[in-house]
Amino acid sequence: MSCRLTVALVAFAVMPACSPSPAPAPQSGQSITGLERIAWDQPASGQSELSTIRYAIYVDNNRSEIAGASCGASASDSGYPCDGQLPPMTHGSHTIQLASFVVSQDGKVLESERTTPLQVFVTGGSASAAATSLRTSAAPLPVPANVVTTSDGVQLRVQAVVDGLREPTDLAFAQDGTLVVSELAGRIRLIRDGVMVDASQPALDALTTATGGGLLALALDPAFDRTHLLFAIYTARLSSGSVAFRLVRMRQSGDTFADEVILLDEVPASPARPAASLRFGPDGKLYAAFDAGGDPALAGDMASFNGKVLRLNTDGSTPADQAAATPVYASGCRSPRGLDWHPRDGALWVADGDRQGGDQLRSIVATGGPGRTTIRTRYSLPAAASATSMTFYRGTAVPAFRDNLLIASASGPSLLRLRFDERDPSQLVATDTLLTSEAGGLRAVAVGPDGAICFATSSAVERLVAGTGTASR
Repeated sequence: MSCRLTVALVAFAVMPACSPSPAPAPQSGQSITGLERIAWDQPASGQSELSTIRYAIYVDNNRSEIAGASCGASASDSGYPCDGQLPPMTHGSHTIQLASFVVSQDGKVLESERTTPLQVFVTGGSASAAATSLRTSAAPLPVPANVVTTSDGVQLRVQAVVDGLREPTDLAFAQDGTLVVSELAGRIRLIRDGVMVDASQPALDALTTATGGGLLALALDPAFDRTHLLFAIYTARLSSGSVAFRLVRMRQSGDTFADEVILLDEVPASPARPAASLRFGPDGKLYAAFDAGGDPALAGDMASFNGKVLRLNTDGSTPADQAAATPVYASGCRSPRGLDWHPRDGALWVADGDRQGGDQLRSIVATGGPGRTTIRTRYSLPAAASATSMTFYRGTAVPAFRDNLLIASASGPSLLRLRFDERDPSQLVATDTLLTSEAGGLRAVAVGPDGAICFATSSAVERLVAGTGTASR
């Protein structure tokens, strides 16, 4: 998927190249030598986003990229202070305008509207004779190209968070806002304040990416700030040569995760595109879902963990209140791609892949106890969709999204928003496409503590934030 960024300039000025004595500017425009640097303020969510933005200057409607553009390390209320070299200009009057732009991964140029025209008069004198700078506010900018407008009129902006990832598979937020990202090859990355922590990660024992497997899912202990425990599912090569799912627990140590403890092992994985999901439920228990291992019949075989959703304690044992002393909470899954609970009625929703009939959503409710469940409703996702992750929106930053279900997809509509009936949370009433697939679709979706919707592409993390104005910091 291409990178979409906020591109908006709020103010700019012409600055002398050195520190001259002020001289009055003529009424027809600011008198300059043409050797000065031009200055502006650039809104951005952080240094990561700022580093991707480039700048164009229009002199009498002739466009060129600003040479030697640089921005400060810290931002004021109006943005980061930036400046760059003016292009060569002939003597006389000129009109100057600025625009910021980004270049997406597929080569598209996304550019803001130009700023309010600045009139200058080039004298061709020495730099010491340059006039004082003139700062003027930019005209209001239209909705930029990176704004998403929903069917009910909600506007969201797409912002870059970090780039340079390799096949991310899952996202999880710690209480302090740190984003934890799993990569298919087994690395676990930390992102703090838009910066990816560069730390070595101990290898996961026997992890294999054969047949499309690897590190597939992760979940943080609800009390992660105290326990520092992370749980993960990956595919491992067994001594027999077969590939199976492994559920493990690790502990954070500095900026890495180590001390791997195997909680569950040797659950056969599908021979093609293994799928598993892992989340903590509202009851504090760990829920792990595994695909049918390539045999649809196993989804209904209660002696197998394949095609099931398991409910576990954090040490891998079966909760005492599970029916029949088995961790099996629900069965009938072919290829589970996501788990989450509806915030209003507590029903478990599962995104399940089915190559024959298309991806489905299933609503699972308890019937007489934690270990006894039934499927309440089923919905088919759009035919082109291939779910990779899902989460309910529990944030407050986008009130219209409250209790909506967000589904990331590897194809077709890459981010779906599902709305439910206010009176009956089991009834789906509308499906919106928020983003369409580019460069392989999305790999995961999660909602941050600030209410931003974060999503992972094949190499980056971006986010949707409320509004169309200046980027938040």
